[in-house]
Amino acid sequence: MLRRVKARTAIAPLVLATAAAGVAGSGAARASEPAFTWAARTASPRSVVAEGDAPERDRIAELLARCGRGEAGLAEVARRLVANRVAGRPHLDLAALTFSLRAAGEPHVWPHAWVITGAMLEREATAAKLEAWGATFREGGERRCGVATGVTADGTKVIAAVAVDALADLAPLPTEAHVGMWLTVDATLVVPVSEAHVIVQGPGSDPRTVPAWTEEEDGHVHVRARFAPDRPGPLTVQVVADVATGPRPILEARVFADVAPSERFDPATAPGEDARLAGGTGADRLLAMVSALRDAERLPELTRDRSLDAIALAHAGAMKAARTVGHDVGDGDPEDRVEATGARARLIGENVAHAASIRLAHRALYESPSHRANLLRGEFDRVGAAVLDDADGSVWVAEVFAAGLR
Repeated sequence: MLRRVKARTAIAPLVLATAAAGVAGSGAARASEPAFTWAARTASPRSVVAEGDAPERDRIAELLARCGRGEAGLAEVARRLVANRVAGRPHLDLAALTFSLRAAGEPHVWPHAWVITGAMLEREATAAKLEAWGATFREGGERRCGVATGVTADGTKVIAAVAVDALADLAPLPTEAHVGMWLTVDATLVVPVSEAHVIVQGPGSDPRTVPAWTEEEDGHVHVRARFAPDRPGPLTVQVVADVATGPRPILEARVFADVAPSERFDPATAPGEDARLAGGTGADRLLAMVSALRDAERLPELTRDRSLDAIALAHAGAMKAARTVGHDVGDGDPEDRVEATGARARLIGENVAHAASIRLAHRALYESPSHRANLLRGEFDRVGAAVLDDADGSVWVAEVFAAGLR
């Protein structure tokens, strides 16, 4: 008899929410950006180091008071946003924004970015706008923020902010390592979690969960794990935790084993991303990408299940209404939602996203180790999906996977 696996052990966590910073530019435009100098370690919290003259430092302090606790890595990315605007370069899309965070040694996920420009930016009105923007999202934990200012050649003032809701902090993790070198992941939790684990995605390998344990020390709960790179190349390390809205990544770091860190952001397409489909719904197009991805990986084809489509559609609608990406936004976790239809399954998984487009949602899910694990899980044999358009042009996405559905 097959053992039924509870949903919480099978669900992948959430994908990053869409950044407010705009869309990516062309490859040529990206090449004109200054090269990235990677921080020696990924760590948090790190205090902001005041830069600029006294009036600029005072302005940033005023804005941080309305935005959140200052975080050095976020401030560095905010400075890049300002530099891009001053130089007339394109805004950073979510992938580029995330890459910038990793290069800055900033481990938090789900970044939000804000840029305002004007010939005259009145202090109180600008601060109020920043505060109002910050109130549009709330993922729990502690609000962290980075702020930067600048002026264009024609005298236009520019202010940028990057904010996250920190659910945990990370003890220093080296950016560069060697194959066989043992590394320790030490996450200090900021919010209560019921379960946590660490996933490592290496070059050319499937995501793997590494042994982790929980300890209480100095009044704080720590999630710790040790691993060693087993081949040269870049690795993505995620700490995944089960929080109020379900499992999600709470920290992420990039480690380069016996290779130099990337100096340029070079977005790579995800397998299946270029799958073409004449007509069809958004869900049809998304599943065409999933099918092409699994075919490229020589995995069994998934059978589309209309009951799972309906479950995905209802949940995408619930996320859109709540303006929150999560596995449980008041409608129950995936297992609850499947059981509510009278169905049963021995294995259930779910990927959810809010992204600028279907293509970028698929790419972000593939790039996230914990989501990729669902996309590549060989046991799954059924799938359903939904894509809902938002007024701002973005999409709310849900993918529901199952094995042994009956």
